[in-house]
Amino acid sequence: MGVVRTFEDDDLSLEYSLLVLVDPSVAWPHEDPHIPHYRDRGDTPNGTFAGSGAGWIYADAPDLDDHRIRLELHDSEPPPADRGHFDDVLETPYRSSSGAISLAWVTSGPGDREDLELGAAEWFRVRIARRREDAEGPPEFRYHWLLQFWPDSAIEPPVWLARSEAVRDARLAEDIEAILRWTPRLPLETTTRELARRLLVSEAEVRDALGVARLADLLHTEGEEPLRLRLGPRASS
Repeated sequence: MGVVRTFEDDDLSLEYSLLVLVDPSVAWPHEDPHIPHYRDRGDTPNGTFAGSGAGWIYADAPDLDDHRIRLELHDSEPPPADRGHFDDVLETPYRSSSGAISLAWVTSGPGDREDLELGAAEWFRVRIARRREDAEGPPEFRYHWLLQFWPDSAIEPPVWLARSEAVRDARLAEDIEAILRWTPRLPLETTTRELARRLLVSEAEVRDALGVARLADLLHTEGEEPLRLRLGPRASS
C-alpha cells in the first residue's frame, strides 16, 4: 500500500488560468458506459474549483504565476491530504482510456507526452488539492498542486473537502451538475442539507444554486424535500 509512481513539474506555465490534464489517447469502446453522463457534449465544466470526466480534468489556476504540480498514483486510497496545508481540496471520479494522463493546454493537446502512467484500470478516483504560497521576490506567490489517483470502480460522486473562497451561484450550479453527472442512477434522491455537506457550502447557497441551475437547464427537480434531481431541462408535456 502506497505510492506507485509520481511525476513533478516545479515550473509549470498555464494558459487562460486553467490547469488541464487529459488522456493522451482517447479511444472509447463502442459500448460506452452510462456515466459520466453527457460525456460527449463538448464542454469541460470545472465549477467553483475543479471538474473531471472521461479523459479530462480541468481546474482553476488563478493568475499567471508559476505553478508547482505533483501527480501521484497510489495502489489504494491514500491517507487524506493535510487540509491545513491546502486551501482547496476535491475528490472526484476519473475515467481513463489509454492508461496514462498528461498535462496539456487549453489550445493544444499533450502530443506524445505521457506524464503519469495509471495502468490498466479504467475507473479511478482523484484527490485534487491546491494551495497558494507566499515567496520571497518575484513572483510574490506561487501555487502548489497535488493530484493523487487510485483505482476505484465503486463510482462515488464528487465531494469537496476544503474551500478557500466564497462561491458564486453560477459556478456552484456546475458543482451540483457534476454530482449528477457522476451519479450512476438518476434521479439523485437527496436533501438540501446533504448537498450542502457534500459541497461544503451553506444550505442557503445550495438553494440559490439550484435556482440558477434550473434556469440554465442544467437540471430539474421533482418535488420538494427530499429532492429528486435529474440532468437537463424538464421534458415538455
